[in-house]
Amino acid sequence: MQLDLFSPTKGSPLPVWNVRIKGMSFPYTLRRSAKAKQVWLQIGIGTGLVIVAPLKMSVSELEKIILKKAEWIRKNLSHADDPDKVAKKPPVKDGLPLPYLGRELTLRVLPGDGPAPMVTLSDGEIIVESPGRGTAALKDALTNWYKEKARKIISERVTKLSDGHKMGRVYIRDQRTRWGSCSPLGNLSFNWRLVMAPSKVIDYLVIHELTHLVHRNHSKRFWDKVAKRFPKYQECEEWLKQHGRSLPL
Repeated sequence: MQLDLFSPTKGSPLPVWNVRIKGMSFPYTLRRSAKAKQVWLQIGIGTGLVIVAPLKMSVSELEKIILKKAEWIRKNLSHADDPDKVAKKPPVKDGLPLPYLGRELTLRVLPGDGPAPMVTLSDGEIIVESPGRGTAALKDALTNWYKEKARKIISERVTKLSDGHKMGRVYIRDQRTRWGSCSPLGNLSFNWRLVMAPSKVIDYLVIHELTHLVHRNHSKRFWDKVAKRFPKYQECEEWLKQHGRSLPL
């Protein structure tokens, strides 16, 4: 999903509210979005708790949802106060461990004669032959390589797991708030970083979005259908929670 936020008028602050969690009061910044169908919670260093909510959702209804996420909020707010507890992206350089389909590979940067970096996969290594244009060019080359792999692998898994469902197009995107989405037209979008995850996690996300072709929400019927096709889906949800934020690039 592409999250389009309604920005306040220039010079006017966003609304700041307070919610009590286990006897403690936490301020949060409230953003309203015309495209939001559900509540999004975001926590970052220096920004605290930011909540994105549908335009017409009342504050009382919103805070009931927040209280259900109380433990997650409490834990992550404590991490946001301590930058050392938040995973930092490692510098892109020779020897960097890089995940690919759940395996840990090693980045090898070699001198190259071509006009641009060339990326290949060989014997447990991701090899970049670079003409020496700096870290930005190296990172761009790796990102493009991952996107190309994601486009091929995820498209193949969608075709194999489609189970006769009619759908639109499959897109590979640089999503910042979701691993995947299903549009009202039946187009499926997936985060390219999924290709770093184990194959079973990719299959779960594909089945998750294919199920949205039938059930547009996260109702019990939706999860029952996901569980029928992928009984151990909760293991994949847990993997994404534990590892999703720490993926490099």
